[in-house]
Amino acid sequence: MKAPETKLFKEVLQSLQPYPQMQFLLFANSWGDFEQELLDFCLREEHSILLYTLGNFNQDSIKRSSYLKYRPYRKEQSRYNLQGKLYNHAFITADIPDNKEAFTTKIYTGVANAGGVYILSNYQESQKWQKAFEQSNYLANSTIELNRDNILVYARKMHGWGS
Repeated sequence: MKAPETKLFKEVLQSLQPYPQMQFLLFANSWGDFEQELLDFCLREEHSILLYTLGNFNQDSIKRSSYLKYRPYRKEQSRYNLQGKLYNHAFITADIPDNKEAFTTKIYTGVANAGGVYILSNYQESQKWQKAFEQSNYLANSTIELNRDNILVYARKMHGWGS
């Protein structure tokens, strides 16, 4: 991620409600600037991350921290509400092998009410993600253009809304 994209992403992180000890989900197939920026934010604010690794994720690239736990992504997992935890926000930087609507439905139970889901995408895929969010009862779908190739798709979970 280059400087303008990093600055925009930092602004997104700073705009999150400042609750103490928040918990984040992160789905990634590599460790890069985006993931590091999220970890740095969590270290400063004493938040925690559960990282689901996809593909040939190089675990040696992860900066070790007590605020970061990780496990391999399993497509057959029915949902991401582990041990009764609700995660404040989910960040997805990986190409998810699931159908988009199936994935947004699976993470719905793991994200706390009024929690957000952020997906790093390209323009064409961002429209498909927005449609999947709408079909899975997320609200406030929007996009943040990071550069001409990358868009951050956002949706908010609202309990009791939708049909």
